[in-house]
Amino acid sequence: MARKVDAEADAASKAILDQLQTKTVGAPPSSTGLTGDQLPETLFDVDDFETVKNQVTLQLSNLELLNVLNTIGQMTNTQSQSGPIPKTGKVVTLTTTSNGYQTFSVAKPGELWQVTGASIKTNDGGTVVLKTGTSETDSVELGQETAANVTFNPSFGAPILLDENLDIAVSINAIVGTIVVVVSCIRVR
Repeated sequence: MARKVDAEADAASKAILDQLQTKTVGAPPSSTGLTGDQLPETLFDVDDFETVKNQVTLQLSNLELLNVLNTIGQMTNTQSQSGPIPKTGKVVTLTTTSNGYQTFSVAKPGELWQVTGASIKTNDGGTVVLKTGTSETDSVELGQETAANVTFNPSFGAPILLDENLDIAVSINAIVGTIVVVVSCIRVR
């Protein structure tokens, strides 16, 4: 737990806190009546947290700074010990006119993402198999569909977690035109 007196005495902690002093921990509750352009413009977000976190090396002299960053991350809801991180959801789209195994780019090094859904947006003809794995021969089938505007069947029961070593992919056969597959994900810790 970071303490004010320790953070003030630690030069690295003080530098990070000075850098962030214009940021607001979070939006005010709706009961305040503040909406739209009345909301604070300087809300601390996940990108801010990643920026300051990536300035820090893991060494004993930075122990207090690591405590400060942990406190900031917990208070701003940009870091958690487990579960999804708010405001990190994204949809990844693959558009193709080719048969074969193709991967979606989701996780960067050090990140963990959970798949929350997947569907075929456009299918001009073909069979699409949703998979997860490290290659076409080393993969697990999650579902298969041949029509547009449907979710993959079966819908997956267990959480599908992706990191830099495990991709979400499709294997497409008998394509006629264009196939668009969308996968929604949220970053987790």
